[in-house]
Amino acid sequence: MTFPLEPLTSPERICLQLAARGRAHDIKTGQHNECQTNANTLIASACRKLMADTTIEAVARALKLGLIQ
Repeated sequence: MTFPLEPLTSPERICLQLAARGRAHDIKTGQHNECQTNANTLIASACRKLMADTTIEAVARALKLGLIQ
């Protein structure tokens, strides 16, 4: 596996790490809708870079590649 084509940003890795720990809700909550929109954008970007169709698939690929723990 030679992903990602583009390197993941630090915020993308943080979002995937939280999702891997079952804490995706933590990044999608807040007093402003902007927090949720930003988190969704970061997850979508990470999925695109990892050529994943779902967050779970992106997390699995990131784990396999050693991009997150």
